[in-house]
Amino acid sequence: MLSSVAVRAGELMATMLAAGIVVLAAAVTGVWWLRRRVRRRLGTINHAAAAAHAGWRWLLSQPVQDRRWLAVTRQRRTLWRAVSAAEHAIATAQQAGAPTGDLDTLCRRLRRAAQDADRFLSVAHGAASWGREAGQAQPDIDDLLTAAGLIHDTAASAVASLSQPAAGHLADDVRREAEALAAGLTSAAHAAGLIPARTAR
Repeated sequence: MLSSVAVRAGELMATMLAAGIVVLAAAVTGVWWLRRRVRRRLGTINHAAAAAHAGWRWLLSQPVQDRRWLAVTRQRRTLWRAVSAAEHAIATAQQAGAPTGDLDTLCRRLRRAAQDADRFLSVAHGAASWGREAGQAQPDIDDLLTAAGLIHDTAASAVASLSQPAAGHLADDVRREAEALAAGLTSAAHAAGLIPARTAR
């Protein structure tokens, strides 16, 4: 009886030892695999970080771009908007039959001058002496913008001067018609007996 218990205990101990060895081997293998995986991941991250750092270093080592082209682009856009607005105002005035005088010829001259200034601005900002030349060209651009504004305002005034009398005459005609219609309705109502005639005092 005692010997069978001892045999059982020995078998149990052997089984537990074997299970312990298997668990220990699995744990060691898992730790080894996890460590290897983490090293690979860290290597990838380090490689990406090094590449990003090199990219930033390259980007920061580049010379700063000249941002004056933004100011040139803004000037050119402003100039052409002003020219287009002046041309549109003249076309509207002519369609309305307003007197425009020589505004059409002046607007053609304005467009030619704007084309010359635009060509100058598009080429000059790349030159080494851009700052000096652009400073000299600036009053010309301002003069063109002023001329475009004057042409626009003159054409708009011509249209307004043409439409004001027409609007005034229309208002007078509507007022007279409303008074005549009111008098006619009152007279018809008196004739039909709907409104008693006023007794003379």
